[in-house]
Amino acid sequence: MEGKFPLKVDLEWSKVQEGYILKDKLGKVSVQLDAISFLVWIQCDGKTPIDSIVGVFAVGGNPDIIRAAITGVIQKLSDIQIIRWV
Repeated sequence: MEGKFPLKVDLEWSKVQEGYILKDKLGKVSVQLDAISFLVWIQCDGKTPIDSIVGVFAVGGNPDIIRAAITGVIQKLSDIQIIRWV
């Protein structure tokens, strides 16, 4: 992940209860994310470094713990193929 930037796959999204549903334009991909994972996914524009994404969540918190958590979320988003590395 170091030196690469996460880029979200172009999906349509909608809010449902406490989370978000992401679908491709053909309705083939359907993924449900919690609010934190969705906020991380939204920031994956292929230009924003992980440190900047961590900074959004690290206000008043331990940046090392938050970095580990955000890195885990990004890895999961990558594993389910709704982000890719550029």
